[in-house]
Amino acid sequence: MSFPRIDHLSRETSALLQDVVDSRVAAGALGNTVLNRPEWLLPDSLRTALGQAVAPPDPALGFRVVRGLFPDLDDVGPTPAHWSQDDPERTASFDVTLVLVAETLGAVFGWSDQQKGRLVHNILPSKGYEDKQVGASSIVPLAWHTEDGFHPERADFLLLACVRNPDGVGSRLASIRDVELSPADVARLREPQLTIEPDDSYGDHDAAAMDPIGMATVWDNPDGLCVRYDPSYTRFLTDDKATIRALERLGEAFEEQGDVISLSPGDLLIVDNDVMVHGRVSFRPRYDGSDRWLKRVLVRAPRGRAAGEVHEHGFGQERVFPVGAEQLSATGGATMSAATDRADRDVSTTRA
Repeated sequence: MSFPRIDHLSRETSALLQDVVDSRVAAGALGNTVLNRPEWLLPDSLRTALGQAVAPPDPALGFRVVRGLFPDLDDVGPTPAHWSQDDPERTASFDVTLVLVAETLGAVFGWSDQQKGRLVHNILPSKGYEDKQVGASSIVPLAWHTEDGFHPERADFLLLACVRNPDGVGSRLASIRDVELSPADVARLREPQLTIEPDDSYGDHDAAAMDPIGMATVWDNPDGLCVRYDPSYTRFLTDDKATIRALERLGEAFEEQGDVISLSPGDLLIVDNDVMVHGRVSFRPRYDGSDRWLKRVLVRAPRGRAAGEVHEHGFGQERVFPVGAEQLSATGGATMSAATDRADRDVSTTRA
C-alpha cells in the first residue's frame, strides 16, 4: 500500500469554513448538536468549494488524508483521562468543523450504547483498558478490524481527526484490494460461516444469548472486493478447518501488505470501511494530559452491501441520528432517534 498524497485545503476555503464554524459556535452549536438545525449546515457554495479534498476516497486506495480543515489547536485543553471527561465547549470549533465536513459525505450517526449516543467520539487511552481490544487501549496493538463489523448498518466512512499525537503513534491501514489470496480461500470467505459480535465498548450487550446469523467476510461490489473483518470478536459457525484457516490467511495477508500512518494535529483521515481494515500500533501512555487524542465520526452513505445483510439483527444495537435529521432517505430509511441522556456507563472508548 502506498501512502497517498495529502490533500490540502486552500487558505481561502479554510478561512471561509472557519467563518461558518465560528458563527455556529457563537450561536451555541457543539459537535453533537450542530446538525440539529438545518440552517447550521454548510452552505452549498462552501460544500462545492471543499471539492475533492473531502470527497470519498478512491476505492482503489481506500483512504485519504486532508490538512487545513481545523482551527488553531492551542486551546483544546489536556487529553482527558476518559472519553466522558472532555469539555465539549472547549473543543467546539474542532468538533463542529469535523461534523459539518463529515455531513458532506452522508448521514452522521452514533450508537445508543456507545459513548452515550454522541456523534463525536473521543479516542484516547484510559487506565484499566491498556490491554483490551478497544480504542482506550494502549500497550497492546489494536488488531485489524472493520469498524462496527457486527452491524449491517455500520459506517461506510470512518473519519478520524487528530487533536494531539506527540509520540507519533501510528494508525494501521490495510486494503482487501491489495491482498493475495487463493481463489479457494476467497470462495470460502464469501460463505456466511461466522458471526461478529459487538466489541467491549458496547457494555453488556448480551450478544451470546442471541441467535447467531451467518456473515460473509468478503463480497463483490462493481468496483472490487469488499471486506467485513474483526477476528477479536468473531465466532465461527462451522468446524471446517479450511474455512477457519482461510480467515487466518486473510489476517496474515493484511499484516504483509498493511502500512502505518502517523497523524499530526489537524490531520483528517477518511477511511472507506468496506475496503480497508484498520488498527493501531502499541504505545505506552503517560496519563498526564499529553497522550494521543483523536476525534471520531461515523458516516453512512447511500450505497449497497451484500444482500444477505438485510436479514441481520445487529445484536439489538440502535443507531442515533441528529434530532430532526432528514438525511436517511437515501440510506435505506432506518428509524431515526434522538440521543438521550442515558446514565453514564463506565465503558471504554470506541476502537480506532
